[in-house]
Amino acid sequence: MKLQKLIGAALVSIFLVACGSDEQPAAPVAEQTVTQEQVQPAPTEAEAPQAELPQTAVSAEQVATEVKEKAEEVSQKVESAVQAKVEEAKDALTAVVANPPKAGAPIIEDNYKEGEHYDLVVPPFRIANPDKIEVREFFWYGCGHCYSFEPLLNAWKKTLASDVDFQPSPAIWNGTMKFHAQVFFAIEALGLGDTMHKAIFQAMHVDRNPLSTEAQVVRFFESQGVAEKDFNKAFKSFGVGSQVTKAEAVMRQAAISGTPELVVNGKYRISTRKAGSQANMLKIADALVERERRMKSGG
Repeated sequence: MKLQKLIGAALVSIFLVACGSDEQPAAPVAEQTVTQEQVQPAPTEAEAPQAELPQTAVSAEQVATEVKEKAEEVSQKVESAVQAKVEEAKDALTAVVANPPKAGAPIIEDNYKEGEHYDLVVPPFRIANPDKIEVREFFWYGCGHCYSFEPLLNAWKKTLASDVDFQPSPAIWNGTMKFHAQVFFAIEALGLGDTMHKAIFQAMHVDRNPLSTEAQVVRFFESQGVAEKDFNKAFKSFGVGSQVTKAEAVMRQAAISGTPELVVNGKYRISTRKAGSQANMLKIADALVERERRMKSGG
């Protein structure tokens, strides 16, 4: 019994010694570990960014790529939008050229009265082209007022709408005027048009060449590059003679008493005397053309 107790006590002592030897070294090890962690040098400022630098560089490259892609996308959209606007402008311009605004769109004030600013032609004479509004000028090459009217008239003719038909018509009261009317229609037959009309006004009013005889006219035409035979063929043709006769009849029907005078659509006679000036003649003509335009359209 005693032996058993001694053995038990010995075992307990041995156990306590063993436990004590296991626990005592543990504390220094733990302290050593903590101490090593504490004394381990922290990364310097130069080292810390080095670890993050590759990631930052990659991110910047990605951002630059995305920005470039967005810029290209926006550029394409802007280019497409601009191109679309250009095409719209082209289409609009093409439409305007193909379908110009209707003549007479601008409103012209019409305060002119019959008997005060113009006279009625009773009955109206038949115009050359019923589909248009005619403005007929009665003139004479030898008329100084007609010569001074030419620059104003030529500038005004350029403003006329496509529905207006301008017709020059020589006035005839005597043999000289009839001769000059024949010259006018010969020019028309030769297709020399405004160029030769201007040259004749220049010859008569600036160069003091009366062009009152056939010989004078032939020499003048030759100076302008027209052969005598070509001039005579036109000047003495049946067609030119018929046009002179018709012009004289129209002038009488319109009751023309001076030159220059205008007749709008065979109805309204405008003289410098009643208009007050040559410039006012054209203003009144504009108003009467617009009046006729409204009447044709039912307005």
